[in-house]
Amino acid sequence: MKHLGVFLLLTVFLYNLVGVYPVAMWQQHELRRTAEKLRRSSLPDAALVRITVARHPAGAAPLQWHEPHEFSYRGQRYDIVRQRATADSVTYFCWHDRGEEKLLAGLVKHVREYAHPEAGARKSAKKAFSDLSKLSFLLPAVRLAGSSGGRVVKPKYAFYAAALSSLPAEVPFAPPRRPACFQA
Repeated sequence: MKHLGVFLLLTVFLYNLVGVYPVAMWQQHELRRTAEKLRRSSLPDAALVRITVARHPAGAAPLQWHEPHEFSYRGQRYDIVRQRATADSVTYFCWHDRGEEKLLAGLVKHVREYAHPEAGARKSAKKAFSDLSKLSFLLPAVRLAGSSGGRVVKPKYAFYAAALSSLPAEVPFAPPRRPACFQA
């Protein structure tokens, strides 16, 4: 129970460092499973987005393909449910994949913030680490044997405290006085 705080902090730091990507990939896998179910279901054409593209575009290709059944068009991500081809064009009946758009945008934002943190965030992180290092309740206490008053000392300083505990509690003599010539 004493180390619960340490364990929680370590978990949060590790998740921010390496846990975001596996969780995002798992969520993306779940979203793609949902898209596969939509492909297999028989949704009416009115419930889907219709995108018609010429077979031989004059300029740059308007579709940016990510997977065999997934593409981006005008900055939005779509999953193909079905398609119809004619001699000069292809019509895709698609489902707008807002979930995957949101997921990938959040992942890009997290990576950008981690790679290039703002100056204010960097200062607050340094202050948080400094404050956390000063917290003494995270280390278990050790009671020194033979110490006056049964002092409780953190293990980090136990060696020094044990050496000092053999010294008398009070100094038996007064400190030396300064000669009159050295006094201001």
